[in-house]
Amino acid sequence: MRYGYAVGMGVVLLVAGTLSAWAEDAKVFTLAEFRFENGQTLSGMKVGYDTYGQLNAAKDNAVLVVPGASQGRGGYKIFIGPGKAFDTDKYFVIAVDAIGGGASSKPADGLGAAFPAYTVRDMVRAQYQLLTEGLGLEHLVAVGGPSMGSMQALEWGIQYPDFARGLLLIVPSARSDRHVQAIFDAVINTIMLDRRWHDGDYTENPVDGIVAAGMIYFPWLHSDEYLNTLVDEEQYRKAQRAFGTGWAKVWDARSLIYRYSATKQHDISQPFGGDMSKALGRIKAKALIMPGMSDRTLPPYMAREIQRGLKDSVYVEIPSHLGHVACCPSAEGTAEYLFVSEQISRFLAALR
Repeated sequence: MRYGYAVGMGVVLLVAGTLSAWAEDAKVFTLAEFRFENGQTLSGMKVGYDTYGQLNAAKDNAVLVVPGASQGRGGYKIFIGPGKAFDTDKYFVIAVDAIGGGASSKPADGLGAAFPAYTVRDMVRAQYQLLTEGLGLEHLVAVGGPSMGSMQALEWGIQYPDFARGLLLIVPSARSDRHVQAIFDAVINTIMLDRRWHDGDYTENPVDGIVAAGMIYFPWLHSDEYLNTLVDEEQYRKAQRAFGTGWAKVWDARSLIYRYSATKQHDISQPFGGDMSKALGRIKAKALIMPGMSDRTLPPYMAREIQRGLKDSVYVEIPSHLGHVACCPSAEGTAEYLFVSEQISRFLAALR
């Protein structure tokens, strides 16, 4: 099979998965009071989630799927179902909205700039409370997801090393280095250039800035090889605006800025004095490390850094020219879908 030359724009699913999920009713678990890493607290913190399949009597068949930065709880829904990678005939699958988006508490709920600046570690602690207090779980088969989802999975392995047997690290990174920070700084500052922004005191969502920010991100999401397949001018212009247009439909500007700020600032080694080997050394779970071979947002060197520090891992690159979005195929028939599905299925089966 020749991977990577599938029909369709991978960029669309990252947004479309969010659109479909946020438009539907979610289950919501409410935390009476949540303390953020910066010391601030929030009463009535909501954690939105969906469940698929059945929890078995032993409560040992649960899998937690966590989203990428632009995604909601439906971002990986294409892989969930009977006979799919997250096989609901075998697993009880929980797909969660991270703090700051979807049905979870977020700045757009009304607090705006008063909403606490959250971190990836905050996301994971809220998810832990959902699973233990809300769902009565003590163990997971695995936890993971793409991009920022891999950051959450690593934090699960570090903060709760005995909770999950496996970590799904898809187009992963353990930290946002200067390369990543430069991309996300451009995204954030482009939103702020919109005339509606008004130094953050806006009454109308600055959608032009959001669309423009998506255009800034666009060439980083794909490889040069993919971009040069867009030979038709109309096709190119549509693809160029697709990510930002999708953002503008589901994201409030401040909520989006908070999300990318949290991702930009993340580094699993920070609580360990910057010692990456010490941070990764906390992890007991086996890991599937699956970067995209043509990824420019989180290039494979970031996945190799993770691999070097883990005790037990499987490393395989997605053989695709789609770049970062190879993690999130647009249809079940694509080569990327088949490859990612096969790797996840095989990894989960080996954990049981």
